[in-house]
Amino acid sequence: MSSGDDQLLQAMELDAKLDKIRSQVNSKLENQQQLALILQAIDENLKEQNQNINSVAYFISFLTLLDQCCINDEIKDLNMATCSVYFLDLIAPYTPKTLLKSKFSEILTKLAPTLTNSESNAPLLRSSIGILETLLLVQDMSAWINSNNYKISPKRGLTGLLELSLDPRPKVRKRAQESVNKILSTVPAGPSLEHPASHLCGEFSLNSIISLIQEQQQNQKNNNNKNIANKESNSQIIHNLQLITSITNANSWPITQISPLCDVLLEISKTSDQYLVSSSFGAFEGLFQSMNNEIDNDKFIQVLNVMFDLKPSLNDQHLAPSWLAVIAKAIISYSSNVDSFQCFLKLPQVFKIVCEFFNSQIKEVYISASQCLIAIVTDSINDLNLLSPPSVSIDNYEKIDDSINEISELLISLLNGVKFRHCAKEICELIAVLFDKLKTRCNPDFIPLLEIIGEWRSNELDGFELNTVSENVIGIAISSIGPEVVLQTLPLNLNKPNEIGRAWLLPILKSNVRNAKLNYYIKEILPLVEFFESKINNLDSDSINSKIFNTIISQIWSLLPHFMDLPSDLIESFTDEFASKLAQLLYEKVELRTVICHGLRLLVESNLAYSQGALENPIMNQQFPIEISKKNIDYLSNTIASKLLSVLFNVFSQTPMEQRNYVLETIDIYLQISKPEDLAATFDKVCSILKKALDDEKEDDLIKNDDPMGKSKIPKLSITMMDLIVLMAKYVPTTCHNALFVIFNQTIKIQDVQIQKRSYRLLTKLVETESGLNSTMQFISNILEILLETSSTTLTASKATRLNLILSIVKQLPSDYLHFIPVILSEIIISTKSVNEKTRESSYQILIAMGSKMIEFNGVPIKNSLNDKDMPDSIASLEEFFTMCSAGLVGATPNMVSAAITSISCLLYEYHSKISTDYLVEINSTVELFLTSKNREIIKSTLGFLKVSILSLPEDITTSNMKSLLTNLLMASHEHKNHFKSKIKHIIERLIRKFGVELIEECIPEQDKKLVMNIKKSKARAKKKKIADAATSTVTGTGSNSKPLGDSKFMSGYDAALYGDSDSEFEDDESDDEFNKPKNNNNRSQQYISESRDQPLDLLDKQTLSHISSSKPKKFTKKSFENGTVSNSSFKTKNGKLVINENGISENNGDDDNDVLGKNSIDAYVEAVKQGPVRGQKNRLKFDKKEKGDGINWDDEDGDRRNGNGGGRGGFRGGRGGRGGSRGGSRGGFRGGDRGGVRKPQGKFRGGKKF
Repeated sequence: MSSGDDQLLQAMELDAKLDKIRSQVNSKLENQQQLALILQAIDENLKEQNQNINSVAYFISFLTLLDQCCINDEIKDLNMATCSVYFLDLIAPYTPKTLLKSKFSEILTKLAPTLTNSESNAPLLRSSIGILETLLLVQDMSAWINSNNYKISPKRGLTGLLELSLDPRPKVRKRAQESVNKILSTVPAGPSLEHPASHLCGEFSLNSIISLIQEQQQNQKNNNNKNIANKESNSQIIHNLQLITSITNANSWPITQISPLCDVLLEISKTSDQYLVSSSFGAFEGLFQSMNNEIDNDKFIQVLNVMFDLKPSLNDQHLAPSWLAVIAKAIISYSSNVDSFQCFLKLPQVFKIVCEFFNSQIKEVYISASQCLIAIVTDSINDLNLLSPPSVSIDNYEKIDDSINEISELLISLLNGVKFRHCAKEICELIAVLFDKLKTRCNPDFIPLLEIIGEWRSNELDGFELNTVSENVIGIAISSIGPEVVLQTLPLNLNKPNEIGRAWLLPILKSNVRNAKLNYYIKEILPLVEFFESKINNLDSDSINSKIFNTIISQIWSLLPHFMDLPSDLIESFTDEFASKLAQLLYEKVELRTVICHGLRLLVESNLAYSQGALENPIMNQQFPIEISKKNIDYLSNTIASKLLSVLFNVFSQTPMEQRNYVLETIDIYLQISKPEDLAATFDKVCSILKKALDDEKEDDLIKNDDPMGKSKIPKLSITMMDLIVLMAKYVPTTCHNALFVIFNQTIKIQDVQIQKRSYRLLTKLVETESGLNSTMQFISNILEILLETSSTTLTASKATRLNLILSIVKQLPSDYLHFIPVILSEIIISTKSVNEKTRESSYQILIAMGSKMIEFNGVPIKNSLNDKDMPDSIASLEEFFTMCSAGLVGATPNMVSAAITSISCLLYEYHSKISTDYLVEINSTVELFLTSKNREIIKSTLGFLKVSILSLPEDITTSNMKSLLTNLLMASHEHKNHFKSKIKHIIERLIRKFGVELIEECIPEQDKKLVMNIKKSKARAKKKKIADAATSTVTGTGSNSKPLGDSKFMSGYDAALYGDSDSEFEDDESDDEFNKPKNNNNRSQQYISESRDQPLDLLDKQTLSHISSSKPKKFTKKSFENGTVSNSSFKTKNGKLVINENGISENNGDDDNDVLGKNSIDAYVEAVKQGPVRGQKNRLKFDKKEKGDGINWDDEDGDRRNGNGGGRGGFRGGRGGRGGSRGGSRGGFRGGDRGGVRKPQGKFRGGKKF
């Protein structure tokens, strides 16, 4: 691109920015409006003077304006100066560099007052910094050197910028530090690759931070209030460290100042202030990461040498961990940014220096040393350096080998040294990481380490603290260098009684074996099974030794799948002989089927995944090339697969249904790699067996319903064969597809639920493949015809699988077969009310898929005449599909009408944005009419539709119909005895939240306006409670993390629309919705358990309920008789009989009203009559409400309040009764048909509305 094009692009970019400012002339923000007005005035001025409007004209105009605002280095008009500098900062990058370079001193002189004046605010300074940055970026090498000793030079401007980099104002400081970094990163053309101002920046920041540290130390000696002094100086030091980081990130820190910088940073790292330590590490990291090429190699080595020279004392628990952390970052940066190979060669030296800290007895120090080396090994060793020839040169290979040998010798000396016993755990953790990183390059240098650690574990001392870490090292060694190498060093010796046995290795092998030699397992480990089986034959089956030997046998067999996980010698080891042995065991030993099937499956899966590049590891890819895994698959496909499938089919037919999954998975993986001709032959055999099995079955053998107990039995042969055919459907060649369609056609009509399910699954699986889909499309007309014919003959338990097939067909339905949608639609709609959740979910998905088809083929004719000659054809569109669904609204049964409303709700939620407004109004008004229905099922679905419509429809549609909507809603509530009161209240709450309470109050019927008042009060109470809870949680330090059901992340958008809580503001109110939350414990009926000390209550006894009472039982103790609370004359026992005092009056002065002994029979009768039922309004039975605390409402009337003495607030209440009166009104006003305050569960939209 030419320079002219660049200038044009820059001019267009500047114009775009200025146009954006011009558009803000009417902004409500004063600062934006002021900028627009000033720019407008400058534009008019330039036009009046007939000047070219470009960046130079703008720059000169605003510079002149700035000069007018400043007189004698003082700012007279701060607002105007701020606006002028803002525009200069915006325009300067687009101003020609030659102008900025030649007029540097003049521009800087005019800018100086804004940079140096104490009254300059943060916005003014930030813009001034931006202008200064632009000026300094365009200066060449000669200007920076200033050989003429000009008084105003770039270095002087940079010095001012450095001072602003330490400004206490965060935004000013950040802008200045970013400018310093950008200036130092842009080195002017010249012989040096280092910026001429780097020494200036380094000296300034270093001197500043040293003086701050010295000042802090002096203040700590003199100042009594050390905390305040430390806090202020720490902040300043952090600001300075941020400046150092900006300089180091630009790779501009002078080499001569590296040593003092490291010294200062390490000194800061010793402090206990985590922010200081973090900032110092950031400076270190910037220093390391800035050196990122071979040119910086010498510089980096110098930094490392300086760091090693600053090594702290071994027992310095403050500085040593910080120093070790910095060393780790340095080595990692050197490897990743400069030279990973040279870094590896220096690792022995680094290990020797860092391992000295293992001598420390301070736990923090030697743990830090271990973590330092672990980080270095993990992040600095490049896998490419560990490759073998010819991928690397022999010379480099040997150098790496020498380095590994040095490291291993150092670690061996650590493990053998008694003085390192205290940190043996940390050393073992380091060895484990080395094994994991170096892989096979550990062999043979690390074998002595393995021997030492293995000896520790072999001692088998209980409570030995290194057992766990030893097992971890051995396990990682197994995965890195292979089990055969480890077992040669640490043999199992299970069949050698005179040697140390290591049965504990078996579970370690199980967890870590992969990509090992299968032949080693077959020859060395598996024969141990026969050895222990012979031992068991000579023992009692219940003996301890017999159980131990059985456990060992199980552990040996459990290793089989892991040795078959990507074996390195599959072709040599997995022979016909070994495969035959496994097949025989599958037949003979049921307990081994799971293990063997798992191994056979892993054998194929691991090779398939590896051949597709699932594991990208350079070392493993060199040792086990991907080509070998492809050869393994070919070998299994050509020689093993067909034979194994025959065995697996037989085993599958002998396995109970609930235990078949692992066999099915194994069959599936071998079907994937089988040759087409083998698959075709196997498929023909299975088909012939199925035909014979179906022919032999009698009518009594058919299963009409699902039998839960049948899963534990071996199913009949026809079901087994159908399972196999379903599994093979995806893999058989296209020549077999005709046979699949024949099987589908025949089995779909059999009145056996298990056969029907598998018949539908057969075609569903076939459609999943491209070839199967093509074949299906060839027979689509026949398939659709069969689906329509079997609509009435499909068993209920098979509905879900049928709908899955219909869903797959609809998604692929061609435009010529859209007439299938209207004819099958009624079945889909009615399925939305199924009791089976899977059926409901599938029906919703089908409706959405049908809608998508209508959108996809919009305008295509729907040939309804093919279904019925009397039906006219129609045009595909989304509105037409809604019309089809609306036909269900005139259904003969309430169930059909309810299902149609539910279906429309689902479609409205999904496609409301793609339907015209007029049609939305029509749908909404049509469905709203069903609020007048007398059927509760229809009302329930209609309320669900209204929830969706309020959420989805444009606001103007809902507002225009608000009065009618509210009238119908409240009428439905009254008509159905408040059965839907809670749901309707939630809808009104949504309306208030969306449209405001004023509109709702205006449109709601006059007699129900107190409902709105109740909701407003509920909202106010909820807010108060929320504030109180927040205050309580703040004081106690606790908070609630629970969420309401509607917030569940597993809920779909449609579910959330239907079932979501109305508003979080209402969920905290303890009484607004009695369906959502239990009442206060104080209002619950009091229940008591009566039991004696001699006979405690048995909760399993059928008579338990007779011991539960609403009256508190009296407890009579010896003390009661002594103090006169209970008189001895009240009752006496004689010959085991209860004798009641004739006067019938207790001597407790009537204190206990519930004591039956304190009342005579006449009083009891009168009270019973008073509490008896009376006929009230509408001839309903009513009881006296003077309760004794049992909390039971015996009224006939649904939804009525309890009449407390004070009376509750009557009418239509949102779940909360009145609070007037001494005994309180009812809190059950909004009950929706509940009896006497006993709450019914607020279920989930029954009848299939979960979607």
